Amino acid sequence: MIHLDRKYELALLAETVVDSAPIVIGEARYALAPDRLEGEFALSVADDWRGKGLGTQLIADIECRATSLGARHLFGDVLRSNEPMKALARKNGIGMTDVPRDAKLVRVIKDLGLSRSADSSGMVTASNPAIAA
Repeated sequence: MIHLDRKYELALLAETVVDSAPIVIGEARYALAPDRLEGEFALSVADDWRGKGLGTQLIADIECRATSLGARHLFGDVLRSNEPMKALARKNGIGMTDVPRDAKLVRVIKDLGLSRSADSSGMVTASNPAIAA
């Protein structure tokens, strides 16, 4: 990926080969705050590759890399109607909270230092106002 700040940003691409041509089937990114304590992440997996563990692998990789830089939290906003992403988040120990002033979104929050527990709906209460805002 081009124009990334190597100290604060990462983009991972997952590829496969079809008819001798590489095809991107997944992407995970994060951008850390300048203090590197928290960062925003995004994940995209091609339709034909969902449910095969690729999203879990990409999330694990960016979590590991962000943790090695000292990050304590990763977060991202997801459409409330995106049930596959919310299920993937729950499966990977990523909590969810409401996004203030936007009922169409939920914020997924991964505490990289502690395991978080969620209620049966998968919602957690964010303890860091900077993340929940």
